[in-house]
Amino acid sequence: MSTRAYLGLQLIVLTIVSIISLASPCAYANLSPGAVKTGQETGRPETGYLKCLRCHSDYRNNHHPIDFAPSLVINTAVFPLYDGRMQCLTCHVPDHGKGGKLLRGGPYADRREICFRCHSRDKYSGIDPHIMMDDNGVIIKVNDRPVCLICHARMPNPKTDRAKDVLFRADVAFLCWRCHSLMVSPVFDQHFLATLPANMRNYLKKNARTLGVTIPMVPRNRITCSTCHDPHQKGIIVYEPSSKGADSKDRLHLPVPDLCLVCHRM
Repeated sequence: MSTRAYLGLQLIVLTIVSIISLASPCAYANLSPGAVKTGQETGRPETGYLKCLRCHSDYRNNHHPIDFAPSLVINTAVFPLYDGRMQCLTCHVPDHGKGGKLLRGGPYADRREICFRCHSRDKYSGIDPHIMMDDNGVIIKVNDRPVCLICHARMPNPKTDRAKDVLFRADVAFLCWRCHSLMVSPVFDQHFLATLPANMRNYLKKNARTLGVTIPMVPRNRITCSTCHDPHQKGIIVYEPSSKGADSKDRLHLPVPDLCLVCHRM
């Protein structure tokens, strides 16, 4: 792997695969020291999430995965399982009056700290998920799995897949938060998860076609991290409109102000 993989994002990468291993019982899972199995709650698995999904319906598929038996040993005195399965209430408490994202074991100065209650902070500290190929153009592997699967649920086909075809292990923003804790800036505050009105969506589609660039959004026509940023290494994406911005400054699909003008009229 090139030296580049260890620069710039090394501190960020300290968390990356540690937290992605939350997504399912798989090769990325790694037990943190001191986790002890102390028993588990009983009851139907549905009791751990059905009430949550009455309001948070989109979290069934786009947040931390639920309704699976974790391969890690979980300290169930703090993080209860439901019939041995992970549910919303494994990590969250149901009392909305407590605030603080309702995270069990908190409050946390950095909410990613909850992930390290079960997952190792150290094992993948040398991995930069934005570097997908080595110096010979070969896809890098982590635990004998392509590095692409840190974020993708299945290997994309760069020759045929478009933005609508790829599947992720969780919501795009949730994947980014594993390393990039929430940004604080006027641009972020005004744009993140904002829903585009119909007239702006039509304007965006027209300009994106003219400029030959892909500007993806998440369900309900909302803006997310990848709407403006391309997380891929140059050479990974074959389809030219989707490849714009790879390895560019700030990984923006287009330079500013061109990117702003895709959506906003002058």
